[in-house]
Amino acid sequence: MAELTKSASGWREALDWRMRRVVGDDRMDRFLIRLAVHWRPRVKKPVFIGITGSAGKTTTKELLLGVLSYRSRGIANPGTLNVLPEVAKTILRVRSDHAFCIAELTEDRPGVMDGQLSLLQPSIGIVTIVENDHEGAYGSADGIALEMQKLVAYLPASGTALLNADDPKVLAMASVCRAKVMTFGLSANANLRAEDVSSNWPDRLRMTIVHGSDRMAVTTQLCGTHWLPSVLGAIGAGLAIGMTLKECATAVASVAPFEGRMQPVTTPDGVSFMRDDLKAPVWTFDTCFAYLKAAQARQKFMVIGELSEVGSTKKAIAYRRIAAKSQTAADVTVFVGPWAFSVLSARDPMRPDALQAFATVRDASNFINSQVQSGDLVFLKGSIKNDHLLRLVLDRTQEIACWRDNCQRMMFCDACSHRMVASGASPALVQEHDSAGIVADVQNGMIKLGPSEQLIVGLGNHDLSFDGTPHNVGFEVVDRLAKLWGLEWIAMPQVWMARGEVKNYQVCLVKLRSEINYTGPLILKIFGDADFEARRCILVFDDLAVPLGEFRQRVTGGAGGHRGVASVLQAFQTNAVRRLKLGISNPASLLDRVAYVTTPFDVQSRTQLELALIQAESQILDLLSRCPKKPADITSAPSEI
Repeated sequence: MAELTKSASGWREALDWRMRRVVGDDRMDRFLIRLAVHWRPRVKKPVFIGITGSAGKTTTKELLLGVLSYRSRGIANPGTLNVLPEVAKTILRVRSDHAFCIAELTEDRPGVMDGQLSLLQPSIGIVTIVENDHEGAYGSADGIALEMQKLVAYLPASGTALLNADDPKVLAMASVCRAKVMTFGLSANANLRAEDVSSNWPDRLRMTIVHGSDRMAVTTQLCGTHWLPSVLGAIGAGLAIGMTLKECATAVASVAPFEGRMQPVTTPDGVSFMRDDLKAPVWTFDTCFAYLKAAQARQKFMVIGELSEVGSTKKAIAYRRIAAKSQTAADVTVFVGPWAFSVLSARDPMRPDALQAFATVRDASNFINSQVQSGDLVFLKGSIKNDHLLRLVLDRTQEIACWRDNCQRMMFCDACSHRMVASGASPALVQEHDSAGIVADVQNGMIKLGPSEQLIVGLGNHDLSFDGTPHNVGFEVVDRLAKLWGLEWIAMPQVWMARGEVKNYQVCLVKLRSEINYTGPLILKIFGDADFEARRCILVFDDLAVPLGEFRQRVTGGAGGHRGVASVLQAFQTNAVRRLKLGISNPASLLDRVAYVTTPFDVQSRTQLELALIQAESQILDLLSRCPKKPADITSAPSEI
């Protein structure tokens, strides 16, 4: 142990990799922390600097690394790695010729700062802003502020605290500080002040910095005025260590934006992407909208993936609020992912094409590629583990084969070894079929529906191997209805249809001859004439979240993970579609879902299903009576019975 601690570089990577294979991650982390505790008192030359805040920690760290490296050598934690074991690794990398060691410190849960401060022992601390990130762990922004305040209270009397004067919660931390306090911001009372701040795309963030009697014009490579606390915090720390304002300003100008944090990328064909795709807390969106609204571009798009730090009970509301605001900032807003369709009820009726929703990133990329031109700006806002929105950029600049949804890899796709491994759902496109043989009521490749005719679509797979399986109960329901109502099935190249009048309703029963994932595009192709709207459609399908044999009705809402339903909502760009879900869940479905839904029902389950099918007619008749006369009649809130 003593020999190892004499040189904390070179051996780190090899030791870390070997030990994790032998003892596991948790034990290895504890080992590294103990080693860092032993090593930290031996390294007294460097200035240790801690950075915390709800946002801007990583960018502040990168800027400060650039500033301090202008004069001397030092280290900082890599990337966004800011938990206790990563602080330990950073300390273990300190060498005898290093003048500084910078570590960003997480505040993701109460008490987490204690171990980090005990290990790092910083003499300089920077606090950027306090917002609602991690509010679920604290209950309020005040609780988060108290955790961050520990950094300020820890600093020695000989140290320096850099505090954001424009954030009252951060400025209040000065009351617990023994160290010298340097405030920064736009406030007239700030020790380090910014004036004439601007950052309108395609220009970068620029300002005039005032410190005492010194004034210096600064142009950065960053995008957005919200980076001001990061720029001023980094320059302030440089001044605290003894650098001149000119040196700090020169160094800041050389630092590029951090990957995935308002990082601009322009493709060879002149389309610009603004990558803010690392994470997407709700509170950060107003800043994004303000930036996009002020941007100068031929046309402005915004692509929004999964929101961060939002409870499941509040997600639909949060998505709709963001959708409403985004339509005031962007020419076209695209939502992608499992919650995307919940926003469609927030569409501006005067600009119906300004809001689009797609189930997968691949479909969203296909849409964006069909719309953008040179001079356009596409703002990407998502969560890296769920969305990997970088694929929209890669799809225009280089090859990308992986379109997996929710892969959970905490890395950007351009650095992933799986990038060229084909995976994920196929794009929602339908192959053209020969329309020869379609009956006389098909005009121009479409089937003409009567003015009051309602479509009842049973979802299933047309391949005979799926007969009698849970995944085909949609087919079974419409088959039962056709038999009960005395309607005859007519086979066509793309669809089976049974039409007629039932209890004063004009109905058209449908089974599509395609993969279930292509349901929406095929309905649109066959029935999508000028008079047809998705509100006239009833979808009947299986649901693994509902007990076997039970029915659920919905008249709006998301797809609930069902790709066939998602394809319909996506094709018609509305969530106002009536649905009848027949539950297929039982204990066997919990073991292997894929095998369960593609295996015929056993005798007991089949008996239970047959009893349920008797109730199908009354369920469908109820939904037929609820056909709205116009889209505005559909309520925007999900309704489930």
